[in-house]
Parts: sequence; C-alpha cells; structure tokens
Amino acid sequence: MKSHEIQPAFDVSVVVGISQLKQAFKIRLKNTNVLRKLWVIVDADSDCHAVWQMLRDCLISHGGYDVDAFTPLPSGGAVFTPSDSEAITVGIWIMPDNSQAGMVESFLALLAKDDDTLIREAHATVERLDAERDMHKNMFKHVHKPKAVIHTWLAWQNPPGRSMGTAILQKRIEYSKPLLGSFMRWLLQLQAIEPSAGCGDS
Repeated sequence: MKSHEIQPAFDVSVVVGISQLKQAFKIRLKNTNVLRKLWVIVDADSDCHAVWQMLRDCLISHGGYDVDAFTPLPSGGAVFTPSDSEAITVGIWIMPDNSQAGMVESFLALLAKDDDTLIREAHATVERLDAERDMHKNMFKHVHKPKAVIHTWLAWQNPPGRSMGTAILQKRIEYSKPLLGSFMRWLLQLQAIEPSAGCGDS
C-alpha cells in the first residue's frame, strides 16, 4: 500500500500457526462491538484447499454468511458480506494466489520481473539443494522452499540482504502483474469505509 501511496486505515494483528488462527478467527467473528471488517491473509503452505476448508467451516459454523461446504475460494480473494448488518464483513486471501501451495514469499516470487535472471537462478539453486538435501546438514524444511528462494534472491541484490519490504518499495517487482492487481483490489475493499459503518476498527 505504501508503494501505491495509500495510507492504511486498519490495524494488523499477527497470529502464528493454523490452529491459533482458527481460534482467533472464531473469536473475532463474534467481536462485532469492535470490528466492522475482518480481513485474513494466511499462507497456504502445502495445502491451499485445507486452509480454505478450515476458514470456510468457521464461517458456516458462525452462520449469517452466504457460504456452504461447496463454496469455492475465488481466485481474486473472497469477500463475504453478512446477512446481519451488525455483523462483520470478512475477507480471505490465501497466499500466494488462492489456488496453489505456497506462502507470502511465493507471492513475491510470482511478482518478480520477467527479465529478472537472479530469481531464475535462485529457483534453480534451491531446487538443486532440495534434491540433494541428504548431503547437507541443517537444510531448510521442504515446505519452506519458497522462503529459501526469495531470501536467496534478496541476498544477491545490490546491496545484498535487503528486506522484502525494501525490495517492493524499490520496485524490484513487476507492478503490472495481474496477481498484484487482484490483491490490491481485494485489499482496498478493506480500506473502503461505508458512511454507515461508524468508526470501529477493522
């Protein structure tokens, strides 16, 4: 949002782990006296469908949302408006793109510029090491390959070791990628505050 010169008008809360996320999500869905909107960004890790099923089941159990066991996760992220005007509007985005396994680092890798040779080399290097993991001690977990790729890529930048945020702000990614456009459209639905919504935090 900073790179698009948009000032965030919401608070961010970090929850570690899927089981903790499930409990926090259930609790916040009931927190209608504080929240008007609740947006969830979560890593798919190895199974996007399982993460979506967990969040969808929470919405079904809570009631009041137009969702059932067959509701798919839209490729552009989900937004559920409750039937009760006093309830919370919910947004869900499963990294990297609501369809495949991965995490926020995978999202950033998908936004790399088409002519970026370093990201291709980072992918190739990490893939080779992952295939040879028996030869290396303290190797990253297989599920963390996207992290290894993006941090290898960042380590090879000039200067080396910049953060993901700095890489974004310095436009080391391709801003015209459709995936980034979809994510920004989804995120800005959280930013939009209806006149009737009052001043509750999102």
